[in-house]
Amino acid sequence: MATTIEDGTGSGYALAINRRGRLLAAATTEERAVFNSANDGQTYMILTDYLTVTGVTSQEDGILYIKNTSDLKMYIHHIKVWCGTSGQFTKIKVYRNPTTGTLITSTIDADITNMNYGSANAFEGLAYQGDGTNLTVTNGSVMGRHYLGVGMQQSLMQMFMGSVVLEKGSSIAITAEAPNGVTVNITCEIMVYFE
Repeated sequence: MATTIEDGTGSGYALAINRRGRLLAAATTEERAVFNSANDGQTYMILTDYLTVTGVTSQEDGILYIKNTSDLKMYIHHIKVWCGTSGQFTKIKVYRNPTTGTLITSTIDADITNMNYGSANAFEGLAYQGDGTNLTVTNGSVMGRHYLGVGMQQSLMQMFMGSVVLEKGSSIAITAEAPNGVTVNITCEIMVYFE
């Protein structure tokens, strides 16, 4: 006996199958972060201020730290860093699960914006920014290394599309090692969502 799948609105339309046995359907796709923002109001942009860092050889300055304190999983959509120097590279590192350092204990709040402006949901986590005075990040493991800054302004966009998942208690941090004696301008943003 054949089964007919009909439109639930009562219009009488039935689902069709072509000669290859495939359903004939149209679909709308969108990024998970977009769907989450529109439907759950749980997508957030986390930003640093405009920071100025003067480089010291082998010294990393903590730029941004985020920790998930929610019972939901935190997914990282992307990390973006802007940096500018006259002609030398700035080293950018991304750390997984750092636990100590003055970036974490100084608690200079980063800016956090819910991407759904009609949502009353609040960010459930910690988000701290650097201040250009060599705030440190220790422990954790390096999960990304990048160079930035030849020319007046360069940017790094690391797209994760939700593949980096922070369970409750997990964290991530960004550091910058500017060239020795060189002052660089730097700012950073990370988009996250919770599910």
